[in-house]
Amino acid sequence: MKRIWKVALLLVVVLAFFYFWDDGIRENDPLESPVKPGTAISGGEGSQQQAGNMAPRPVRGISTWVGQPASKLTDKMGNPDRKDLSAYGFEWWIYNTKPMIMAGVAEGTVNQIYSGDREADVYPYVNGQSSEDIYRSSLIESELEVGVGENQYTFVLNGEDVKNKMLIQYDGLFAQLYIDETGEELEGVRFIDPMTLVKQQPYDLFYKGEMVDVKKPSSDDQFAVDRALERQILDITNLYRTNHELGRLKRDYRLQVVAREHSKEMALQNYFSQDSPTSGSLSNRLELAGITVKKAGENIALNYTDAIEAVHGWLNSPAHREVLLDRDFSHIGTGVYGNYYTQNLIQETEKPAP
Repeated sequence: MKRIWKVALLLVVVLAFFYFWDDGIRENDPLESPVKPGTAISGGEGSQQQAGNMAPRPVRGISTWVGQPASKLTDKMGNPDRKDLSAYGFEWWIYNTKPMIMAGVAEGTVNQIYSGDREADVYPYVNGQSSEDIYRSSLIESELEVGVGENQYTFVLNGEDVKNKMLIQYDGLFAQLYIDETGEELEGVRFIDPMTLVKQQPYDLFYKGEMVDVKKPSSDDQFAVDRALERQILDITNLYRTNHELGRLKRDYRLQVVAREHSKEMALQNYFSQDSPTSGSLSNRLELAGITVKKAGENIALNYTDAIEAVHGWLNSPAHREVLLDRDFSHIGTGVYGNYYTQNLIQETEKPAP
């Protein structure tokens, strides 16, 4: 009996050690997109796909805005809460009121529209719909072709794409379905025109003919794009947390500077890690910034097309998901520099009563 008590006491001591030794800082391995920008491959025969063989476009819902003048969107939705520049030359029109919608606008025309809001009409789908229903009712293909003029483009989905970012083709329109693998439900939908999908290249891409030229933003424009991506990561993170019945995060400027500087350093010094060669771990970076926390977590990503893709990648990576959807976190800082994304979330220490 004494031996059992000794073992039990030793176990309590060990558990107590690990409890107090844990500083509450969660750093994850960086997450890199499986598709790198500008890696489309020329070659392949392909075959011109006829519009008659494609599913007809949805007759209602937010997809009907794609291809329409942006003036019709404002007639229905009003002016957007803000307009963000993208890395692909178009603007994101952000509607943050219910339902939350992001519309891409190029030369006065809507080229894509996204929403993960459960109240948005994403017909023929429903945000929150079970993935089983979608697999059962949709034709899921790993290769999809589209002809634009004399050029032929073939999108190739890998195994992960087929599971959590399937691509559905309609007449003159594509739907990207962002699936939450853990919850086994539809987290968001993007409807996008073929040419914009080719430019953004979120899947492996083969082409015959000429590849679409995407003009690199100027340094001033890239600065604006980076700031826009930071805001969008915050918007989408809070949207996903709302969908999972978690509290919305508040933007913390000091934390944003920490995240931004880490993304900038990774880009300029050409490394990809949660540990900085100059300022060390997240714990050290927070301390240097004078930020005292009870708990903290960091997510890092590289080479994702945009904020939608980056946050979706974190959602479907178990370790990054734990940070993204941790109910204890209250504040967030996001930092983007080129293709490098950093997201810091914290639970502040309780401030003493005055």
